[in-house]
Amino acid sequence: MQLKIAPNDVQSMSQDGDAILRSLQNNNLPIIDLIVRESLQNSLDATLENAKSTIVNFKFDSFDSEKLSKHMEGISEKLSKKYSGLQSFLSISDKNTNGLTGDFSSDSTEVLNSSNFYKLVFGIGKNQNKEGSGGSWGLGKTSYFRIGIGVVLYYTRVKIEDSYEERLIGSLIESPKQEERLLQESERGIAWWGEYDESGNKIFPIIDSEKITEILNIFGIENYKNNETGTTIIIPYLKAIDEDEKDNDIQVYPWERSVTDSINLAVQRWYSPRIWNEKYNLKLNNSILDCRINGIGIVPELNMEPTFEIFRNLYTSALVNEPQKENIKVEPIKLPRNPLENKKESVGHIAFCEVSKEDMQMLPPNNKASGLAYIGLKDYDKIKNNTSKVIAYSRKPGMIVEYCIDDEWTPNGIIQDENSMVFGFFVPNSEENLVKKYTELGYKNLESYLRSTENADHAKWEDADGIGIINRMKSYTSKAISREFQGENETENTSATSGLSRKYGTIFMPPKHFGKVSSSKAINGSRGASGVSKNRKADISINKTELIDRENVKVEFTAFLKKKNKSTIFLQVLTQEQKMNRDSWHKSMGENIEFPLKIEKVLIESIDETIVNSYYQQYNNQDFTFNLIEENEFDIISRKEESVEIKGVLFIKVKSNQYIPNVAIQSIKDENRGV
Repeated sequence: MQLKIAPNDVQSMSQDGDAILRSLQNNNLPIIDLIVRESLQNSLDATLENAKSTIVNFKFDSFDSEKLSKHMEGISEKLSKKYSGLQSFLSISDKNTNGLTGDFSSDSTEVLNSSNFYKLVFGIGKNQNKEGSGGSWGLGKTSYFRIGIGVVLYYTRVKIEDSYEERLIGSLIESPKQEERLLQESERGIAWWGEYDESGNKIFPIIDSEKITEILNIFGIENYKNNETGTTIIIPYLKAIDEDEKDNDIQVYPWERSVTDSINLAVQRWYSPRIWNEKYNLKLNNSILDCRINGIGIVPELNMEPTFEIFRNLYTSALVNEPQKENIKVEPIKLPRNPLENKKESVGHIAFCEVSKEDMQMLPPNNKASGLAYIGLKDYDKIKNNTSKVIAYSRKPGMIVEYCIDDEWTPNGIIQDENSMVFGFFVPNSEENLVKKYTELGYKNLESYLRSTENADHAKWEDADGIGIINRMKSYTSKAISREFQGENETENTSATSGLSRKYGTIFMPPKHFGKVSSSKAINGSRGASGVSKNRKADISINKTELIDRENVKVEFTAFLKKKNKSTIFLQVLTQEQKMNRDSWHKSMGENIEFPLKIEKVLIESIDETIVNSYYQQYNNQDFTFNLIEENEFDIISRKEESVEIKGVLFIKVKSNQYIPNVAIQSIKDENRGV
């Protein structure tokens, strides 16, 4: 193949290879995940009209470097010397797709900018304009160049009127700052391999089938044939999988030690909603995903990991507004200031459920990893606790944009059964048109707005300036989940609360509705079809508050606990937006700003009118365990066979008079736990 080095015109302000490789600024996702997300989205976007499925095969294998290097003009000798013998490669082939269509020989910028072939091979950052597509053909593809030494081959077969044409071209993107780069003479670190046109100025793809076959045979890849069209991306000379991604101090999951296993998990992690999902096809008239790794397909209920089967069922439940399993609850998310043209419509649906270790097959004999590990979390304390709430979300293409763990999408505190998690999936009503003020900004519908908020890696939704649709989605999704677990009386927070309000900066006064009982839902007991209990409550009421000095207050309370029950009394501050416990405070304010409330000590006065009058930091007997945790939470475990009423006093230190303090209780009950 003939070589063309990208010119370095100082007046063109063209990027060099180093800038391009750094353009996809995502250090949070492993390179395998970036490649899977980019390649599958491009394949799905290119699916033939009315095709029932999109077939994609990832192939990881080895090839003889000598057979390839002789075709690579300008770097043949360096490849033979530095990368001799058998070398690894990764190929991604799709079928039932259009292939890389479009003109590559035109002199018209307008024509080339509409050419998918040109945009993928030559155009950095050119957008994919297809309605409902993943987004960009440009920056995401830099992941192909980062996993290897910088060489990528593109092979495609397209239909042109009544005939077919094969095309093959090579590309190089490397940093010109590297001392050991392949093309020393390239000032920009960008080049292509193909065939020159008659003028000798433009590089075109090879279209001779025999020449293409010779190169494909090096990798054991067959040409497209008959009426097949599609694209195959070949990345030769792969780096070791852990060369750039793994820190010696970070634990590596078993599947991360294998390229094929890493690809398999990444496909499930980001595309489980679309894998063999017939209901997705019926609802959106988009193809299902038939994905294979070295020819072996991923099939739900056969070899899909339980964690991703759960998220797949949640996605489908939210998409069709119908629970796919008995334990799944589906709620519409309606915003008071509805941004949709049709005010009766919701902005989307949230489907959620409680997930146990058994559901995730973490117990013997399966002994699978936590669901948090499968979605890629490296926070081992959270994984060990197994009490997180995880919300995934996706647009119309069905790729999971992000897994949000214990953040704005979810209620604060532990609302579920002990040692269980809450999984949820938010699916927007993509086709709904927005109100005029948003359409005038260029957003046709909700889908187009959400798509515009994503960066090149499509890894997050973030509101545009002055538009709060996404933030309100998060807030009302959190409230919907909270209502289901905590009951209809709860309007603002996940925990039962009784207020302590502040007046004139230093004097505590009883709040409006002072003395009202507040309660928190326990998460086991009699469950309905939703899988969420509605009848287990713990109550707390504030009997009296007394200001000791400018920084200390005495709070007398009565707490009512159900039998064999664990409850936590904890502190919150009231803000304009929400009630914040210590964890949500640090998430919003950062670790450097101290939470303004602290439990100095706890006096238990009586238990069921039996006088106790004892101060407790830690205490344990056959009936009760009391434990003051990090001066912000007081745990009470009752092993009694009947409900109990506890009267006590909290001594609270207030480090700032700018916030209104709150006392809250939440409770977890498990008949089988025997606490």
